[in-house]
Amino acid sequence: MVGVADLTPPGRISRAISSEIVTGVTKLFDFLIVNAAASGAFFIYITTILGNQDPYDNYALTALVAAILFVAGFDRLDGYEFKRLSSLRWQATRGLLVWGGSVSLLLLAAFVTKMSGNYSRGWALAWLTGTYGAFLLYRTLLWLAIRRWARKGYLARNVVVVGAGELCALLVAKLHLLPVSEVAILGIFDDRETRIPAAVRGVPVRGTIEDLLKFSRSVLIDEVIIALPLDAEHRIKSLVERLSQLPADLRLSIEPLARTFPVRGVARHGETPVIEIVDRPLRHWSALTKWFEDKILGIMFLIALAPLMGIIAVLIKLDSRGPVFFVQDRFGFNNQVIRVFKFRTMYANKGDISGAKRTVRNDPRVTRVGRVLRALSLDELPQLINVVTGEMSLVGPRPHAVTMRAGGELYYDAVGEYLHRHRVKPGITGWAQVNGLRGEIDTIEKARSRVDYDLHYIDNWTFWKDIKILFMSLRVVFVRENAY
Repeated sequence: MVGVADLTPPGRISRAISSEIVTGVTKLFDFLIVNAAASGAFFIYITTILGNQDPYDNYALTALVAAILFVAGFDRLDGYEFKRLSSLRWQATRGLLVWGGSVSLLLLAAFVTKMSGNYSRGWALAWLTGTYGAFLLYRTLLWLAIRRWARKGYLARNVVVVGAGELCALLVAKLHLLPVSEVAILGIFDDRETRIPAAVRGVPVRGTIEDLLKFSRSVLIDEVIIALPLDAEHRIKSLVERLSQLPADLRLSIEPLARTFPVRGVARHGETPVIEIVDRPLRHWSALTKWFEDKILGIMFLIALAPLMGIIAVLIKLDSRGPVFFVQDRFGFNNQVIRVFKFRTMYANKGDISGAKRTVRNDPRVTRVGRVLRALSLDELPQLINVVTGEMSLVGPRPHAVTMRAGGELYYDAVGEYLHRHRVKPGITGWAQVNGLRGEIDTIEKARSRVDYDLHYIDNWTFWKDIKILFMSLRVVFVRENAY
């Protein structure tokens, strides 16, 4: 068996390029190409060459309708499926067919309504050829990009298999039939500690489930596939509970089990069916939207609040000796430990860097300036630095100190699903905080309630929910409930 010391991250460590984002962007580009070609033809031929000052309104409307027809028609032919985008010949021939069909419908409409005389024939010819030329150019560049992504391994999903038995051998054999550009098998793990082979069909067995959890912190895993027999229900259930905390898609490579298992659907790797149990949160467009939200708003907030943060830094230095910032190790994305910044609110010689000792009401360790900062949550402002550097989000489950306790126990021991909240980046504010769960956690019930709110947020994330939470956070700050 391969132990922890052998867990060297293999190959590519980034996420596979999202096919959904690529196809979505391609649809948008096709729509823009049709309209841009119409505008370009109008400006060059009618305005510049002919010198006419005709209004562009009718031409713009025609281009808009044509763009809708073309994108809808091409989508109807499954032209935006990723496997279709990788075939330049298919794109060129079907693109010409759909564009010709879209133009024919427009010509028929113009003939019936007797509006064909309102358009310049020269403009129409320039527009039609320009659109298809731009379409071919974009598809050629996309085809070259896809080939390059495939060579670099950017399209391959990082997959690990759990279970080193016969089913694993069958699964790995079928996965090996797929091109290496589609699936990269990073290794095999098993929930047993004995009778584990060193490799299965050439794929190394890298250790136990604990090893897998550690492995996932150094390598980004796209998908975990459980390959166990049907009669191993207890093992499967235990694995599902433990592996659901990973920020990866969790799948079963067996037929549907009892209704006790949540099944999202059935996916396929070639001819291999797998049952979808848990989806990675914030994937595809959601992940991209969240990234832009954090980067753009985080930078804006940091710039806007920089003068206030400067004043706070001066007041902290005048009030007590010690550094301006308090830096603490806390749980981040995928249970990784990150260093979180806060303004120092306690006397330097009385602070608890571990976070094991809770802050209570009228805590004598808190300075005069610190009481005001904590009451208004201004001590959290330096975490905007963590947001901009990518370690945190503006909105998400609050990052807890690694030694934080609830009811006398370590938080992750006291609440079974606690680690599931780390499937997304922690946030400066969160759904639990704006729903009254702010401040001291002195009971198991409070701890579980916070985790429930965090998991609800993760499972129901939307951009507008984040905006709502940000506005609700302002109200919570002024109410100052449980802030000390």
